[in-house]
Order: sequence, then structure tokens, then C-alpha cells
Amino acid sequence: MTQTIAILNQKGGVGKTTVTLGLASAAWARGLKTLVVDLDAQANATWSLGIKPTRDNWGTGDALVANKSGAAAEMIVPSGWGDRVWLLPACSDLTEREVEINRVDPQKRLAKALEGVSDRFDLVLIDCGPSLGLNTTNGLTAATGALLVVEPTVFGLRGIDPVLELIEDVWTNYNRKLDLAGVVLNRVPAISSDAEAHSVALTKMVGAKAIWKPTLPLRVLINEAHADRSPIHSYGQRAVDLTTPFDNYLRNILRP
Repeated sequence: MTQTIAILNQKGGVGKTTVTLGLASAAWARGLKTLVVDLDAQANATWSLGIKPTRDNWGTGDALVANKSGAAAEMIVPSGWGDRVWLLPACSDLTEREVEINRVDPQKRLAKALEGVSDRFDLVLIDCGPSLGLNTTNGLTAATGALLVVEPTVFGLRGIDPVLELIEDVWTNYNRKLDLAGVVLNRVPAISSDAEAHSVALTKMVGAKAIWKPTLPLRVLINEAHADRSPIHSYGQRAVDLTTPFDNYLRNILRP
């Protein structure tokens, strides 16, 4: 079964798209065929994968509104990274279209759109927006695992409980295949007693086994890769302290 991972947090700016693209890059480096589903109206994953976000293109909003099995098949496009990484793009109207889907089976529309499509890929990554609304619920309902991205700061840890509650609610009501795949600590400074204290607090909240190792360091090279619209693995040894965590995370996802 293809692993479908929803990357989420209700807080913006914690690095959900960075983790999504890092995992896509790790899969790209291994020669795996990956589908990235951009469920964020900011469309940063879409842009970073070399596709211009525009309302003229088919995208996630259309897939959700269609409410049709396999609707995503005619809407996915190869990314700028080549034919190993494909994309169901987003654009700015994604939030507006959330209102349109709040009718029949509103929580299951992405899962329906990906029916028969996910099977074509080795991995599906869903980049959720910074909310716990209907779009994120759709992402979790379509997923086999939820990956929570957190920064080790006082604000980064706020609001984690509602995210965990949403995962539990989706498991209970819509998707019994869903599990908490893990927690990624992002932008971890090399030395910081404050970050260490918040990491300890996070461990108490989710358990030590849930937090994936190694953590992601604070590196400007991530921004360079985004600006270049390139896989982080294409930077070779310059990026080894970033590619090593992403390679480990990918192994966690693909482990039987």
C-alpha cells in the first residue's frame, strides 16, 4: 500500500512545506515516484516545485469540489524536478473553495479524488495549510500517517493539543488507517538551553518514540534550495546535515 503522509500543524511558519519538500527530495534521490498534494493556499510547495500557482490551472481546489473518484488523475502535473516528483498544485482560491465543499461528504473529498491515483506512486505527501479546518481534515482523511512539524519554541509548542485531537477525531470518524507517524523538530539551534527545554516539554506531550531523529538544524541552505526551486539533495555534501535527517525520515515512512 502506498504511504500517504499529511504534514501539518495549525501554526504557520513552522516548516511544514520545508519538511514536505525535504521528504520529496529524499524520495527523488532514491528514485522513487512521489506525488505532492499542495493543500496550502499560500502554494509555496507548488512554487518551489517549479509550477506557477494560477487559477488557470487545475489544482487541489478543483479536486475537492469535483467530489469524484479519481478526479486528481487529470489534474496532477510533473514538477520542475523531473518526472520522479509530480504535483497536485494549489492556488490562492483554495481557501475560498473550502466553502463549496461543505456539503456532501465534505471530509472525504480528497480521499475520493486520490482513489486509483495514489497507487501510481511510491509515496504521496500532503502539505496541509496552517489551520485545522476542512481542508486539513480532508488531508488527514486521505492519509495513512500524520506528521506533525514543530519548532522548539514557546510559540511552536502552543496549540499542539488541538492538532492531536483532530488526528484522533479523524481516526475515530473518517479514517481508521490514520496514525501519528511522528513529530519532526525543525529549526533546532546547535546550542540553546531554551530549545532544549521546549524539546523536553514536547517529549512529555507526545512521547520520546514519536519524535523523529535526528532533528532538523537551522540552516540558510534550506532557503537557498527553495529559492532555486531545487531538491535539497542536489546540493551534495553542502547539505549533508539536512539530507541525513530527511533520509532517515523517509526510511521511517517506508518501513513495513
